[in-house]
Amino acid sequence: MQDNRSGRRHLLRAAMVGAGAAVAAPALGSITPAQAAALASTGAIPWVGPAGSGATYEVDPTVGAQAAINTALGSSSQRAVYVAPGTYTVKAPVVLDDKHALIGAGPLVTILRAGSGFSGAALVVNPWSGTYVGSSRQCVTDIGLDAANIVANGINFQMNATPSTYGPDPAPWFTRVFVTRTTGDGIYLGGTYSGGQREFKLTDCRVEHADGWAYNIQSSDGFVSGCSAQGGAAGGYLISGGNLKVWGSKAYGTGTATTPGPAFRIESARATLVGCEAQDSAGNGFEIAAPNCTLSGCTADSTGTGSSDQHSAGFHIAASAVSVEGGSFQRAGGGGKWIVGGAGMRTALYLADGADYLSVRLVTGGARETPFQRLITGTAGSHSSISVIG
Repeated sequence: MQDNRSGRRHLLRAAMVGAGAAVAAPALGSITPAQAAALASTGAIPWVGPAGSGATYEVDPTVGAQAAINTALGSSSQRAVYVAPGTYTVKAPVVLDDKHALIGAGPLVTILRAGSGFSGAALVVNPWSGTYVGSSRQCVTDIGLDAANIVANGINFQMNATPSTYGPDPAPWFTRVFVTRTTGDGIYLGGTYSGGQREFKLTDCRVEHADGWAYNIQSSDGFVSGCSAQGGAAGGYLISGGNLKVWGSKAYGTGTATTPGPAFRIESARATLVGCEAQDSAGNGFEIAAPNCTLSGCTADSTGTGSSDQHSAGFHIAASAVSVEGGSFQRAGGGGKWIVGGAGMRTALYLADGADYLSVRLVTGGARETPFQRLITGTAGSHSSISVIG
């Protein structure tokens, strides 16, 4: 890594949109690549680029790009770094401390890719080991994270003690982040502190080909919007931690040939899902295993292994005090058949023993495409109102 503070004039012109004058730093959660490039070009924040680029901090590929990025973050009074377009090998995690911001030029334009000999649990982390308490309000935006099938997580943020700043909510932002090829969960948010990364915000992110959950959310009071998951071996979204809000998000192609992987599994009481879609998963579309949850305008399309009703439902309810409204159907030729032969939906709604105080309104239509068998499997308690039209 080389510090080239005098080389800012060489900033790639493609990244200098709006750089004619000094630009005031926008809020961490809303900064755009163009704004970051402009800030970098004026010297307001440092930038990282390849060797010979004239970047404030140039990458030495023999040690990995994380060295330049971490040094830039530690030296900047703005606590932010812009990583110029390119694919960079990293050999250890990028570490985001209190109020740090990691900003790329776009999720498929700036990519951090794990290299041989990578040491660490994830490509991007906060300093969560031990009882460290000073880390909150970080921002990761417009960047791609390729674990290259050798690193467990793309992002692993944990809180293991009461935050010393902005308590009780660490509240990190993750916006337009692309994660692929992890050996574990794509994005993990948790910790032993009550609520973990409380009041986090995940917006417009995408996870592909995770060998665990695409999104493992063990944190409370957070928000997930406009995200997508493809190919999570364990499933798409594990919603846990309590009082979570998820809207306009989708999962498809989850599960494996031997282990069902639901598109959405809700283990969080007081969760609310609006306008979400589960499609072609080798597992249930929506598994609801916690009380006081509301799903509105959600769609299950051709979800299930096709071999048993328990793992081939559009909506699987195993908790009480649940409200569900949406669509649940098997389309012609639909299902994750490239994952497991015969995959698809057998039942629109599966009711586990003991589920009561349910309000369910689903539409499936009159078609009975293979392998669909029945509208409802199981019986709800006497305090429930169930309607599946089809």
